[in-house]
Amino acid sequence: MDPVPAVEMIQPIAVLKDPADPAGHEETCLAAALASAAAITAFPEDEHWEPWYVSGQGKSTRRGKPKDLRAVEAQGAVVVHVGRAVAAAQAPTTYPLTGRMKQLQVAGTELEHTGEAVQHSVPAPEGVPVLHLGVDTSLDMSTGKAAAQSAHAAFEWAVRLTPEAREAWMQAGQPSVLTPLDARAMRKTRKQATVQIRDAGHTEIAPGSRTALAW
Repeated sequence: MDPVPAVEMIQPIAVLKDPADPAGHEETCLAAALASAAAITAFPEDEHWEPWYVSGQGKSTRRGKPKDLRAVEAQGAVVVHVGRAVAAAQAPTTYPLTGRMKQLQVAGTELEHTGEAVQHSVPAPEGVPVLHLGVDTSLDMSTGKAAAQSAHAAFEWAVRLTPEAREAWMQAGQPSVLTPLDARAMRKTRKQATVQIRDAGHTEIAPGSRTALAW
């Protein structure tokens, strides 16, 4: 049974879990983050953005096989590829979900960690911002959980850009770097972060845990 989320509105994100050609944990987290942010420009007129944003910005990361991601894309989701990783995001919606996204599983989204930074569309053209994400590895988050936290950070970073800067970033292919950080590196890096995500503690980790950074 699909678990009831702790918030009334969620942004659904599907990530690829392909046994035949598995993506890594880090590239999957970055793909989910970029798909979440890309939805801003993909669905700018959707009526749910404002109530969702002010009510906690809940996100639900689900896993699917290649055919599932193709089906979600056919139903209108925006899709991002990072290496072997694929993620698809929709605009926020009320629970319960509908369509193919509803059929995808939440639990069990775990992929192999490389511990290495992942880059996408860098170097950026002159004047185009680059999203830097840091994700706390000391919390032992599952791929699904870490992907959602990465998406929180990327989305908040993106909405703080001017519309012109955000459009330039999108047109350049969303230049970005995701770096796994241990607890010491998180403490050091947060000094330069413009976005710090703390988890509400509904799943996996303690409330108030600092999970992801963006700058």
